[in-house]
Amino acid sequence: MPYGRNKRITTRSGCLGGFGRGCFSIIFFFLFLAYLLSLIEFPEFEFDLGGAEPISYNIHMDSLATERIINTSYSWKFVSNGLIKKKYNLTFSLLASQVKKAMDLIDLIGNMSLEELGLNPNYDYRNPQIQSQYVWARVYQIVYIKSFPTIISIAKGFNELFISENLRGRDRVSFVISFVQNMKYERPGGVLDLLAPLGSLAKQYGDCDTKAILLYVLLERMGIDCAMMWSYKYKHALLGINISTRGDYKKLNGKKYYFLETTYPGWSIGKLPPDFKNKSYWIIDEIDSRGHFRNDEDMNKDYRKENESNRKTKPSPANP
Repeated sequence: MPYGRNKRITTRSGCLGGFGRGCFSIIFFFLFLAYLLSLIEFPEFEFDLGGAEPISYNIHMDSLATERIINTSYSWKFVSNGLIKKKYNLTFSLLASQVKKAMDLIDLIGNMSLEELGLNPNYDYRNPQIQSQYVWARVYQIVYIKSFPTIISIAKGFNELFISENLRGRDRVSFVISFVQNMKYERPGGVLDLLAPLGSLAKQYGDCDTKAILLYVLLERMGIDCAMMWSYKYKHALLGINISTRGDYKKLNGKKYYFLETTYPGWSIGKLPPDFKNKSYWIIDEIDSRGHFRNDEDMNKDYRKENESNRKTKPSPANP
């Protein structure tokens, strides 16, 4: 009989043959090893595609040597459309006198009467929806028009940075958007709960409409057509950008303005926040148009204070 034929194997060695003492030892060893590994704190890995050293720039306003300067610094990472990531350190040297004017402007507007705002006295501005649409359109317009000339040195500084960094086209727009989105979110408080652009740059923060107006001014200085968007229903404000892209938009004067969230880093153009999807609740206005005012003198007069019944407090768009 050949060796092994009809031989019954009655025992097997190893773990596959049964759960003996040796197998329990092996299982215990691996469980203990897994426990030890769980206690180790591994570093967080980040794939940096470029720009290992931070890049620093200083943007300053034209001034005399005797003028007091406010220096304010920002640091954030920008990813270009070519997926090149760099960390930027950006310092603004702002004229203290100009910053004070920007801060005073908000208090001034907060004490304007309906007549001084150039509003139709036949409307019932006690209605919160009417107040939101008309009063706040006027407030945003005044802030924009008064701020546009003061931001010219800032715009020139950004342009010099673009040239130095060889940023072109859409990357320039993305750079400014990422800068504003990465600014700290904080409610300004005060009469209007709003900051003018220079005030926001100096204080290094802003809420939804503060950031939207700041970005509006910067992009318009770059030749990008924008519109302000705000909602009484959603108690929020966004920016609309008229560029070639895809996503959610709202039309005004035959042009498509794509929604842009300014309070969250990395939010893309044309992506409307899920909780704010109903576009019929969004007011849209090109606040850079002087046609909204009765005449240019309304923007240059010394506004007088009137009785309290004619003054308006901050409506719902300031309370996101």
